[in-house]
Amino acid sequence: MHPIVRYILQRGLLAILVIWIGLTIAFVLSRLMPFNAAELFVNRLLSQGSTLTGEEIEKLKRQLLQLYGLDKPVFEQYLIFLRNYLITGEMGPSFAFFPTSAKDVIAKALPWSLTLLLLASVISWLIGNAVGALAALTKHRRISSVLENVAIAFQPIPFAVLAISFLVFYVLVLKLPIPSGGYVAGGSSIEIFIYMLRRAMFPLMVLVMFGWFGSFVSMKAIALKMREEDFIVYSFLQGASTNTIRSMVFRNSILPQFTSLVLGLSRVFVGSLLVEYIFNYPGIGYILQSAIANADYNLMLGILFFATVATAVATFMLDLIYPLLDPRIRYPGQE
Repeated sequence: MHPIVRYILQRGLLAILVIWIGLTIAFVLSRLMPFNAAELFVNRLLSQGSTLTGEEIEKLKRQLLQLYGLDKPVFEQYLIFLRNYLITGEMGPSFAFFPTSAKDVIAKALPWSLTLLLLASVISWLIGNAVGALAALTKHRRISSVLENVAIAFQPIPFAVLAISFLVFYVLVLKLPIPSGGYVAGGSSIEIFIYMLRRAMFPLMVLVMFGWFGSFVSMKAIALKMREEDFIVYSFLQGASTNTIRSMVFRNSILPQFTSLVLGLSRVFVGSLLVEYIFNYPGIGYILQSAIANADYNLMLGILFFATVATAVATFMLDLIYPLLDPRIRYPGQE
């Protein structure tokens, strides 16, 4: 077998192993929760003054447990879970959005999270790396120092504090309206996409405003270190122009940042629970919060399944394409 083919197969098997381990951990954690969907539903009925008798309540619990497959032994539940998620793709009904299936709930929310988080990740990454490279490779040290101090000052602050502070400033000081509304029915694909962009604009501003700090700090540090590498110093001594040196530093510094971008993009499949909850944005993070609050096993596991698969696939693709991006890395057996 050719070494490159063996390498691809090994990485593919490793990705499958990562998916299996991730799903197993998610299943175990879901079953360790101190309550389940049936108990929550019955307790909610009782808190609302339900007149059901004790026998009717027990019968209702059994029916709900049977509906969600929770009446079987845990190991049998695990085997059914693996079969449904890895082979048939059946995720079962969602409790929080009953009787809609968990798969349909995720399919409806996923485009919203993709629109918001893909844009936020890419824009923040571009701004952070561009500013970081300029700070490291130009003579404007004062501007660079100010930006770095701002980034270092804001990075430790919890994002929830920053988001809520911006929300208060936007509403109470600027007195501007916050976009609202949820899913839309009907209309062309372009009209729906434009509506989603308009709805995502406010949380997108917050994510970009505070999301480029990490890329900026890491890019500047990498670029400054790259300037001291032997091949850069040698090129400088050979008489390479300033623009050539900057180009060499940037091309070699951007590779680690590319890795963080790809892995960051894979995380859009879990949404941004905090941002979507604060701004009432109907994405994956928002429905994940509902799933956790209602012990909706099927919906939680469905979201974690997509997140695990996305991360494993992103890592697998990085392993395959990195030798094409970085000339210092070779495939096994490659000269």
